[in-house]
Amino acid sequence: MILFFIGCASLPKHYLDLHEHTSLNFDAVLSRIAMKRVIFIGEIHGTSNIHLLQLEVIKKLHQSGKEIVIAIEAFPFTRQEILNKWIVGSLNEYDFERAYKATWSIPYRYYEGIFAYAREQHIPLLAINAEDTMIRQVSKQGLQAVPKDLLQRVKFTDCSTDAQYKEIVNRTYHASDFPFFCDAQRLRDAIMAFTIADAVRGNNGTVVVLAGVAHSFKLAVPHMLENYGEITYSVLLPEAVAYFIGKTPDKNIADYIWYE
Repeated sequence: MILFFIGCASLPKHYLDLHEHTSLNFDAVLSRIAMKRVIFIGEIHGTSNIHLLQLEVIKKLHQSGKEIVIAIEAFPFTRQEILNKWIVGSLNEYDFERAYKATWSIPYRYYEGIFAYAREQHIPLLAINAEDTMIRQVSKQGLQAVPKDLLQRVKFTDCSTDAQYKEIVNRTYHASDFPFFCDAQRLRDAIMAFTIADAVRGNNGTVVVLAGVAHSFKLAVPHMLENYGEITYSVLLPEAVAYFIGKTPDKNIADYIWYE
């Protein structure tokens, strides 16, 4: 039995296809995204209805018989073993929650249902984030401290190569505090894309990506996936992504937007 915090959360009722400019219900969206290799469900961290939507998509895909992997921003890729132990049952919830809190500041209760369902159904969890210590160092000092072989492996290109990405990322309140914030964010995105692409190569199922809207909008991690061949994906974002990008989202930002 899964017990988790949802408060007064409910699934969003309205979804907009940004290609066709048509309104859809949840089931219609699900039928359109189900055959993609990667599904991004962008989150505003700690928003109950978004995490409920993420769980519902995961459940529906799993119940349909699809093989899935849940990729999460909450853990850096270097902590993958923690997720492996959780799924096989060799790590109790107390210790798992402690490990979670050591890497992620959002209250555990928002992800509790997702973690519990993954464990009960033996659905792999994939850690995709970069190590915060490295990203913080890059944001302050630049890329010189990052091994060149890592930059090459994740196919990193700096912010000067993508004016649209740079403009959007530099809108955030963090950007003014750190001279190399954009490159740090872009490195984090590149590492996420590399890790997701590796998972796609390693299985025949669908990778469901649970990451912030700053990583999930199309110019970020989804676009970087294209460095690894033809990987089909869909991007679902909350309407509130407009505040992050500074404009009304279109098909270059997401495939689907949901709203109340």
